[in-house]
Amino acid sequence: MESLPEFAGPLGLLVLALIDSTSMGTLVIPVILLVVGQGGALRIAGRTLLYLAVIGAFYLVLGIALLAGLLPLIESFGHLLASPVVMLVLAVIGVGLVLYSFRIDPKAVAKRGGDPEASARRWTERARRASGRPGVLVGLALLAGVIEAASMIPYLAAMGIIADMGIGLGRGALVLVGYCAVMILPGVVLAGVRAALGERADAFLDRAHDWAVKNATTAFSWAVGIVGAIIVLNTIGPALELLTGGGT
Repeated sequence: MESLPEFAGPLGLLVLALIDSTSMGTLVIPVILLVVGQGGALRIAGRTLLYLAVIGAFYLVLGIALLAGLLPLIESFGHLLASPVVMLVLAVIGVGLVLYSFRIDPKAVAKRGGDPEASARRWTERARRASGRPGVLVGLALLAGVIEAASMIPYLAAMGIIADMGIGLGRGALVLVGYCAVMILPGVVLAGVRAALGERADAFLDRAHDWAVKNATTAFSWAVGIVGAIIVLNTIGPALELLTGGGT
């Protein structure tokens, strides 16, 4: 595929990983665990790191599986993916994602009478119940990964970028390790703050929790819009050429 420009590689992956690092599973739930956890600061931080390690490993394994499926498809059908007709379809999908991003914006949800923070509150309750039990924390991490995976458009877009790099499964898996590390990095840093400062970090973590809950949905809507815009920018040329009669 030649539809993705070079700047959509490493830079695009970094941006997408940073967006993914603000999701419910990678930031909001870890902050909840750090706020509501019982026991000493080291125990709370350790259990939060356990959660982050599990969800990071989940996304790594999922990504490798996706790459293993994508790479043969690109090798066999890559020439078809660059055709004007496919570019037109992708452009329409990109426009649809941009429009959808406005619909799921928290302000738009609130105007329709919805509650943009309802999901965050449900996860808060799940995290409270799991915070003191390592086995349940592992289950919580896997549940969050499974539920969020289908809707993590930035993550799925990142898999497409890695597959498009043409670096193979082995090196692609190494890139994925770095991607997943960036995804959980903010949570790891906050766990370090809890371990180092103990109760002195309470006020800071409370503010971090409030910010994460408030902005998780906003970050997702922005992510959807950004991915849609990238798709449009990289397909609009061939799509317009086809529509105006210049394509084949």
